[in-house]
Amino acid sequence: MTVQPTRTTKIMLFVGHYIPLFVRKGCFISLFMLFYHLGTKNRLITLHNLLRSFPEKDLKEIIRIAKGAYRHFATVAAEFFDMSYVTKKNIHKWVEVEGLENYEAAIAQGKGILSIVAHFGNWELLPFGVPIYAKAINIVYRPLDNPIIDNMVEYVRTLMGNTLIPKGGSGKRILELLKENQIVGLLSDQNVDLQEGVFVDFFGRPACTGKGLAVMAIRSGAPVIALFPARQKSGKYKAIVKPAIEAVNTGDYEADIVTNTQRFTNIIEEIVREYPEQWFWFHQRWKTKPYQPQFYQSREFYAQLEKEVELASLHEQPLTVMLIDIDKLKAFSDTYGHVEGENVFTRLHALVTRCRGESYLSYWFGNDEFTMIMPATTKETGMLTAQKVQEELKKEIFAPTSGKEVHVTVSIGLAQYKLEEDRKSFFYRVKKLMLQAKQEGRNRICAE
Repeated sequence: MTVQPTRTTKIMLFVGHYIPLFVRKGCFISLFMLFYHLGTKNRLITLHNLLRSFPEKDLKEIIRIAKGAYRHFATVAAEFFDMSYVTKKNIHKWVEVEGLENYEAAIAQGKGILSIVAHFGNWELLPFGVPIYAKAINIVYRPLDNPIIDNMVEYVRTLMGNTLIPKGGSGKRILELLKENQIVGLLSDQNVDLQEGVFVDFFGRPACTGKGLAVMAIRSGAPVIALFPARQKSGKYKAIVKPAIEAVNTGDYEADIVTNTQRFTNIIEEIVREYPEQWFWFHQRWKTKPYQPQFYQSREFYAQLEKEVELASLHEQPLTVMLIDIDKLKAFSDTYGHVEGENVFTRLHALVTRCRGESYLSYWFGNDEFTMIMPATTKETGMLTAQKVQEELKKEIFAPTSGKEVHVTVSIGLAQYKLEEDRKSFFYRVKKLMLQAKQEGRNRICAE
């Protein structure tokens, strides 16, 4: 069912379409290149992602690819205003299909098709090309933050009879559609939270990847097909339909989820390596961090603290906890970019590891906080460790921009466990002390 366009959507699409395409491309490319030079944060994210993904390439080549990505997506944005005018009669001017027989073989199984969709090439061509060459597609999506753009995109994507399925709680509907031998497309190249995904290798690094596609493939038995509209030198697109993949189903559900997600991710990496300028490098694909032996998530910290509190109470031995907060990290990241902010976090991680005692446990507690559990340690001894952290941090020099040196400070709260005190009350005291340190001017230690 076609989403009803607002008046704003109609006007924007009409005006945009009747500006000649070559003019639109020129304007969008100029605008995006301006963003490249002035938008420090996104440029650094793009360059960082490329440097980590292609360590064999020199910086000159990395910058070429980054600028190519900006130009490519400027072109995609310019072409968007023509998408609603794509028809069966003129689609040959936009795209040629390679591997259509792979689709025909898969749909003939009668189990429906799950399609791997990525922010690659001009993915906005898919809502037109798929219905023309195959049948209407059901797209699992998350509404865009801007309601004006969201309405325009939804309207264009549903013009050919496609259906949009809101992300979240869509599993039952997807299975019903597959039983009707329908096509369901799921975005498979975005970072997700720990609760939504599993970690698989993507360009040599663990990337938290949505597991929905693997779950649906295992439960339904539907074949999985990747479809990538890759721009060619001529400016025309080649829609590459990959051979169908049957999901691995050994009976070990959790292991099969990881195995299948990795297989699907490998297909995306393969096409991105072939056309590196045509993938969405601006996205923080590796933002969610995997479990690390010495730096856990907050839930692991609470579980361990519970055990340490029980031991301290049972043996009547001291227990001290420290909470370290990086001062003004958000302002630092907003000024110098996410990559430089991540560098602060990584270096403080290493510094805290160097400063802690052999029996102490360090944890990542939040976006800009660390905790340290110090068993069999009094607050006086804990204070020495806190002072060491601050002293060592003074020696760390950050150079987020050429010729500029910046220092980073931390505020620390520190408290010793009181017998018969519960874990929640204990840590509340520690957090209150850390907040006190910040309120008193930051870059200090408050202990109790």
